[in-house]
Order: sequence, then structure tokens, then C-alpha cells
Amino acid sequence: MKKIISIFLDDIKRISKRPAAVVILVGLLIIPGIYAWLNIDSNWNPYGNTGKLPIAIVNKDNGTVILGEEINMGNLVVDGLKDNKDMKWIFTNEKDAKHMLEKSEYYGEIVIPENFSTKLITIFDTKKIERPQFDFYVNHKKNPIAPIIVNKAVGAIQNTINQNIINAIIYKVLNTAEDIGLVTKAARTTEELVEKLNKAKSNISDLRAIFKTMEITADLTNNSLNAFKELLPTVDNISGTTQNGIKDMQNALKSFKDLTNDIDETVSSIKDDSKDIANVIDSFDESPLEDNKEIMKDKMNELSEQLKEKSEKIDKIKSILNRVGQNLKLPQLDGIQDKLQKISDSIGDTQKIISNTKQTKNEIKEIKNKLKAIQTEEVEVYSAYRDSIKGDLNSAYTNANQSMDSINELLSGVSKATGKTDKALDSMIKALGNTKDLTDNMDNVFSKLQDEIDKIVDSLSGEKESEMYDKFVNLIENDPVEVANFLSTPVKTNEIDLYDINTYGSKMAPFYTILACWVGCTLLISIVKTDIDNTTIGTEKLRNYQKFLGRFLLFGSMAVTQGLIIGIGDILLKVQVINIPLFIITIMMSSFVFMLFVYSVTVSFGKVGEAFSIVVMVLQVAGSGGTFPIELLPRAFAVLQPIMPFYPAMNILREAIGGLYKNNYIYYMMMLLSHTIIPLLLGLLFRNPLIHLKEKLDRELEKTDIII
Repeated sequence: MKKIISIFLDDIKRISKRPAAVVILVGLLIIPGIYAWLNIDSNWNPYGNTGKLPIAIVNKDNGTVILGEEINMGNLVVDGLKDNKDMKWIFTNEKDAKHMLEKSEYYGEIVIPENFSTKLITIFDTKKIERPQFDFYVNHKKNPIAPIIVNKAVGAIQNTINQNIINAIIYKVLNTAEDIGLVTKAARTTEELVEKLNKAKSNISDLRAIFKTMEITADLTNNSLNAFKELLPTVDNISGTTQNGIKDMQNALKSFKDLTNDIDETVSSIKDDSKDIANVIDSFDESPLEDNKEIMKDKMNELSEQLKEKSEKIDKIKSILNRVGQNLKLPQLDGIQDKLQKISDSIGDTQKIISNTKQTKNEIKEIKNKLKAIQTEEVEVYSAYRDSIKGDLNSAYTNANQSMDSINELLSGVSKATGKTDKALDSMIKALGNTKDLTDNMDNVFSKLQDEIDKIVDSLSGEKESEMYDKFVNLIENDPVEVANFLSTPVKTNEIDLYDINTYGSKMAPFYTILACWVGCTLLISIVKTDIDNTTIGTEKLRNYQKFLGRFLLFGSMAVTQGLIIGIGDILLKVQVINIPLFIITIMMSSFVFMLFVYSVTVSFGKVGEAFSIVVMVLQVAGSGGTFPIELLPRAFAVLQPIMPFYPAMNILREAIGGLYKNNYIYYMMMLLSHTIIPLLLGLLFRNPLIHLKEKLDRELEKTDIII
């Protein structure tokens, strides 16, 4: 440590013995401050001096008539600009304005066209509205920043023009409205509007009731369709069962047809039997039985057999008719059945007589009479069957058979229809569900609409709102100018400054101050030698790290002095500073860190390191966020910003100028000090390996005889 201090003291002694060296070093200490102060002062209040920027105004407006009065909005604009000091407004003609603009004597030119006022009043034309406009010419060649300033100023003027135009139109309208009694009419119109709104609300209630009924109907229909859908499988089953029953009935009809055929055959055979019996009767003669006793006996036996067969056939007919009578309600069957029973009884009696007869003439005569009676009754039965029963049975069979065919066809259609009906019911149920959703949505819409109508009605007819309306009417009648001023700018902006900094120069001071510190370090490195020629102090040999730290004490002390001078000058220049000690310490510390960086790369790499420090300065000027927000710069600068020494140094100064926030000062100070790590590693740890590289680079540069 003693050797390091000895090197520093030896440097001071040698400088103090040379007045020229002292003058140069003093100049090096002051020049960075001058650089910072000039830049800060030139940016002290540029936007406050825009009144010096010449802008030409050319008014060509011919004016127009509105509500019976002549009006020239171009003249109103000119009158308003005459009192405006934001720019140096020069009122001239179009020819001179264009010439001076092209000559770069003016920064811009505003031309108000001939139809400016005419287009303005098209707002009262319902067919076509044309927005008026004025032409603004900007000279971008004269200065890069001036067009931006002029554009913003003209934008502000445009807002002022708009406000003045709105103010003038509203004043004319309100003044005319008051003259012709529009305010009173408006009051009546308000009452009519409230009445119509209440009526509309009532109509909406009716609509809600209708949609509610639709919803209930949809629910009932939906339930019915669901129930009917549940019955479809049952209907399908019944259809199948019924079709099976139809098949059974068709089989029964076939049996019925067979029965009627049996009746026909049996009745026909009875008729034929009657003829046979008639032949037997005719063969009976009245000759004495003694003469032909054997013949008579054979005939009686034949007759008995015939009667037996007849009796069996009659029993068969009776059985068939009984079965038919159970299914068909035919009154004719009762008469025939009675006659058949009578025939059956007669046959029985005749059979008894035949079996007991002694074949006397009287007995044979009685048998003949019985047989004739049976024959007569059989003829009657046959006639009745032929004339009545047979036709009815055939008709019954035909009708029943046709009915079975129709029913069978119908059931086939039902079976097919159930499938289609099931799909149709699904669609109807879905549609009814959508209907319910629609009614719910419409009810919500109508409910909200009623609420909005209530709010409007309350606003128009409420007690509090009525008082406000009365005040507004009185204000229009008594002071239309105030109303016009309010309506032209109904909303104002209240700007609340956070960390308020009074001048633009103070806002730019962190950037130019930190930049001046780096410039000062670069100047020192370019003029003061970094190498130590002596290898010993007295009899003791100097080590490389001792040389590095010993000479850095000179550079570091000069850099800190530069920072002190810059800081004091900023304060004397009236830069806003909230905390002066922190402000001065920050500048001195920044100069110290910058000097260590520039010194270490120069000592380690010679001229190459010196050039590298300049490159780093250029990158920081462009991408540290000192002038433009880092968000507006290319992505590469946003990546580099956090690792640049400028970034924490400027933020520390901003804390001292605008005001402290929590631990920001300490945080950025630690970030700034972290930039000493790499320079110390280069100067202390890697000093010996880098010496040979530096010496080689220096020899190569000396061979050029150009680079110092």
C-alpha cells in the first residue's frame, strides 16, 4: 500500500513542477462540466420558446350565412390566433407564404380554404355533411425537431378552433331558440315524451304477458308430446297384437265360410231327401197288407233309415245355426230354428210310429200324413233359408272379410307411421325447447328495457332532475354564452404531476451530466499517460498491480474532481435538485466508476482499449434511455441497457433531482458499483497475462508511424 501511495505522490510532485501540465490538467477538469452545462442550458426550456417559430397563416375563407346571419369562420380563426402566443403567426397571402416556406424561412404554413365556412354549416343539411378542413404544410428540411413541435402546436390550435366554432354555433342556436320559444316547446315535448314512454312501458308489459303465455303453452305442449311419445311403443305393440288378432279373425271367417257351405249342402241334401221320401210315400198303396207284407216291411225299414239320416242332418243344421247365431244377431234364425225343431220332433214321432206299427192301413195313412207334413215344413225351411238366411250369411261374410282387409291395411300404416311420428315428435320437442329459451330471453330483454324506461322517465320527471332542468332552462334564457362555452369544452383535464421537475433542462440534466463524466474520463486517458516507466521506487521493485493502482489514484482523483465540478455547476445553473448531497456524491461516484472502467481497458489493451471505451460511450448515448424512452428504441438497445453503466448512474441522479422512492437510490448505487468488478479483475488478476498482449499490440501500431 505504501508503494501505491508513493507512486501517486510522485505523480503529483512532477505535475506541480510543470505549470503547463497544471494548466492542461485544470482544463481537463473543467471541460467536462462546460460540456454538460452548455447542453443543459440549450435544452433548458425549448418548448417554452415556440413563440419564436414562424408559421404562415393564409385565410381564403369566403364566409357563409347561418340562421340568417353572415359568419366567416376563417376570420374567427385568424382573430383567435392573433391572441395566441404558442407560435409566431404570420398572416400573409398564399404566394408569399409558399415562397418563404420553400426558402426555409418559415417552419410551416396553414391555408384556410374558400369553402371553410360553407362546409361547416353542412351539419344542418341532413342530405350531406362535409367536414371543413385547413391545409397544413410543414418544412421538414429546416430542422428535425421543429416539425414535431409545430405539429403538436397546430394540433392544439386545431382543438382551439374546434372549440371556438362549436362555441359560436351553439351560441347562435341557443340564442335563436330562446327568441322563438323553443325552450318552452321543449318542456312540452318532454311531457309528451314521458307520456309516450309510460305507454311504451305498458305495451311492453302486455308483450311480456303474451310471451309468458307462449312459454306456458310451450311447456304444456311439450309435456303432451312427451306423453304421446311414451305411448308410441304401446301403440306399436297394440298394432302388432291387433294384426295377429286379424289373422285369427280371418281364419275364423274362413271357418264361417265353411259352415255356410255346410248349411247349403245339408239343406240341399234335405231337399233331395224330401223327394226320396215323397217317392216312398207314393209307393204306399191301400192294398191289404197281407198281400205285400214283406214289401211293406222293407219300405218301412228304408223309410226309417231315411228319416234317421234326415234327423242327423237337421241336428247338424241346428248346431251350425246355433254357432252362427252366437256371433250374428239375425232374427230370421229364430224362426228357422223353431221349424227345424218341429221337423225334428215330427221325424221322431214318425220313427216311433214306424217302429211300433203293425202296418195297418190307418197306421200307414198316419205315416203318410206325417211324412207329407215333414215334407211341407222342409220346403218352408228351404224357402226361408234361400230367401233370407243365405243372403244374410253371404253378406256378413263379405262385409267381415272386407273389414278385415281394411283394418289390416290401416294397422300396417300405423306401424310405419309410429317410426316417422317418433322422429317428428323429437323435432317438435326440440323446437318447443327453443321456443322456451326465446321467451325467456325476450322476457329478460323486455325487463331490462322497462328498467331503462323507468330510469329515463325518472330523469325526465323526477323531483331532483326537474330542478336541474329548471336551472338549465333558466341558464339558457339568461346566459346562452356560458352554456355555449360549457358545451364546446364540457370536459377538462386536471394534470397532476408526480415527481414534478420544473424545467426541461433539469429533466435532461441526468443524461448530459453522466455523459460529461464519461467524456471527461476519455479526455484524461487520451492526454495523461497510463504506463509507469519506473520499475523501482528507491531500491524496491514495483509489481504490476502496484503500478496499476498507483497510477489509478491520479486518474481516480481527477475523475472525482471532475464530477464535483460538474455537480456544483449544475446547481449553480439552477438545475432542480431535491437532495444536494446525494446529487454531488452520485456524480463523483459515477465519475470514479467510469474512470476505473476506461483506465483498466486502456492499461490492459492500450489504444485498442481506449477505442473500446469510446465505442461503449457511443452505445450508451444511443441506447441508455437518456433522451427517448427505451421502449421506443430498437430491441438491441433494450437488451444492452441494463448492463450499461449509464443506466444506474442516470437513475440515481433522477432520484436526487425528482425525489426518492423507497430503496431505489441504494438499489441503483449497488448496480453502479457492480461495474467495478470487471475492471478490477482486468487490472489486478489478469494484469500480468495481458501485459504481453498489450506490448505486442503497441509494437504493431508503432510500426505504422501514424498511430500514436
